[in-house]
Amino acid sequence: MGELKPKRVGIYVRISKDRKGQELGIQRQEKACRELCERMRWTVHKVYPENDTSASTTSRKKRPQYAEMMRDARDGVIDAIVVYSIDRLTRRITELTAFLEEQKEHGFAFATTEGEDTSTANGRMILTIKGAVAQQETERMAERVNTSLLQRREKGKPHAGGPRVFGFEEGSNFQRLVPKEVKLIRLGYDMLMNRQTPGDIVRVWNAEGSRTSGAQTAWTIQKVKRIYRSERVGGIVTYKGQDIGDSVYPHPLTREEWENVQTILDGRSGTKKPGTAKRKHLYSGFLKCGGCGSTMRVQWATIQGRRFRRTFCHSGAVGRDGELGCGKVNRSYAWTEDRLNEVVEAALNHRAPKPTVVPTEDLSGEINVLEERIRGLRKRWKAGVGLMRFDGHLRSGVLPREDVHHGEHGEEEASASPFVHVGVQGRDRRAVPAW
Repeated sequence: MGELKPKRVGIYVRISKDRKGQELGIQRQEKACRELCERMRWTVHKVYPENDTSASTTSRKKRPQYAEMMRDARDGVIDAIVVYSIDRLTRRITELTAFLEEQKEHGFAFATTEGEDTSTANGRMILTIKGAVAQQETERMAERVNTSLLQRREKGKPHAGGPRVFGFEEGSNFQRLVPKEVKLIRLGYDMLMNRQTPGDIVRVWNAEGSRTSGAQTAWTIQKVKRIYRSERVGGIVTYKGQDIGDSVYPHPLTREEWENVQTILDGRSGTKKPGTAKRKHLYSGFLKCGGCGSTMRVQWATIQGRRFRRTFCHSGAVGRDGELGCGKVNRSYAWTEDRLNEVVEAALNHRAPKPTVVPTEDLSGEINVLEERIRGLRKRWKAGVGLMRFDGHLRSGVLPREDVHHGEHGEEEASASPFVHVGVQGRDRRAVPAW
């Protein structure tokens, strides 16, 4: 008998880059895979599209459709997988090996439009070789790209990708500046050189109506420090964390000015002890100000010799609409924590499984009666007082010994053996214990 044809086929299609988002590549793959299924008379159950998703060894992006397909194959939702080619399935030899092991364990069929066969040892070997070649092509491409990027850095051209940095024009690939923002960066540099703090810069920038380049929110100390920590602001070109040289494009600060800022910021930061960044208060980071929506802080305070914890709205935190906190809310943290603990405990108790109800009826009397009857039957059995008889309806009962008599041709007496030959409607005769 030939093999059963798959009735629930899953088609997996993938393309690494689709910058226009038109999905033309995966549509062509799906069409070819459907034509293959029609020729093999396989029924398509589901399509797993993965658009603009890489499967190379250098990619860290997850493939949710691939994971769902493998889960469906393990659970029996689909009984076959069809792909355009092996490099559309994966470009990692380890992932291909795991796929073949899954196929061997769960027994689903596999086919490609290029005709690979995984039912034989030679077919699996050829498939593994193709997988290794696909991985090698990806690694060679990565090497060429890295070499090209390094050459670009050595020419003083910084990396053009990434979010916009304050001071640089949007979409200029860090080649053109925004004069108004550069003026604020230069002003902040002069303030730091005059022994003013990043907090002073925050107040000046916010007073000028300036906002961050990304979310367009008010400035905070950490955000200002992040600007002055960026190598792009100082025109420094880096590659994999190494200093390559100076940028050929304009930048807000010179290398020397940027290094001066780093010295000042490093001197102010100090060294933190290990573990100081861990959460110290249970609800720290979860409390929001009802007035401005900013995250409230928790800290220890001492007033008139009494030390306690308080939660308050900080005027330097960003609240709703990207504006700074109102700084008007101040509450006792101990009282807040007790109220929240009550709410959390009530919610957990509401979701806790209900205890099993134990029956209150006392069955000890009936149990004692049944145990007494069992002991009596055991005594009758040991004493040879009764026999067990079955009829055609499988009813049972205890009979006295005198009911068993000699047969017409001199059968043995019942008292000579604990077994008696009984019949079920005259069709079956076998030894049954008198139990």
